[in-house]
Amino acid sequence: MIMNRYMIVTTVLMCLILMVFLVGMSEEAYAQSADKKAEGATSADKKLATQEGLGNKEIDENKLPGTFEIGLAIGSIIAMIGVLKYV
Repeated sequence: MIMNRYMIVTTVLMCLILMVFLVGMSEEAYAQSADKKAEGATSADKKLATQEGLGNKEIDENKLPGTFEIGLAIGSIIAMIGVLKYV
């Protein structure tokens, strides 16, 4: 009983020490700026955040999945449902 209590206290103490080290060693993280010389540039999305109006994203038709890829995805979903239901 005493040994069990000693192990629990030791485990909790080690977890607390690990937590203190992890919190103490971490630093603030900033996104990389595209313009490294910009004053106060800490966000890669700064240009996007200050942009006015609607953006226009063009979809490249060549990069869209074809009928084979769509059929394969739907078939995989149906097979997954069948496995979950019947196995």
